[in-house]
Amino acid sequence: MIQLLDGFHHDVVAIKALGVLTSEDYEQHLLPAIEAKLMDHATIKLWYEFSEGFEGVSVETLWDDAKLGFFHLTDFSRVAIITDNDLVANTASVLAYMVPCPVKVFSRMEVENAQDWILHHDA
Repeated sequence: MIQLLDGFHHDVVAIKALGVLTSEDYEQHLLPAIEAKLMDHATIKLWYEFSEGFEGVSVETLWDDAKLGFFHLTDFSRVAIITDNDLVANTASVLAYMVPCPVKVFSRMEVENAQDWILHHDA
């Protein structure tokens, strides 16, 4: 499940991943949020937080994630990933080399540093 988070800067799409992410989460929540922000901004920032209860993604969601990256590859100016899950952190660190914007992984204890990084550093 994806939960949209409030309280972020106007050019940030902020989400929290809970439980198992599905294709519907991307289609009904994440993509509309990204496309709405892109109506007002040339590029946006993504805050992608993984809850303690994050369980993984469905196979279809892996494909959706790949499509998201392909179609919106240049729409992100930076991506902050917040997780204590080693698999997610390691995967994100590897994938960061494949995208044209800065991607940084933060632990859940580093939320304040992540907020500062995503808001106060230009790509």
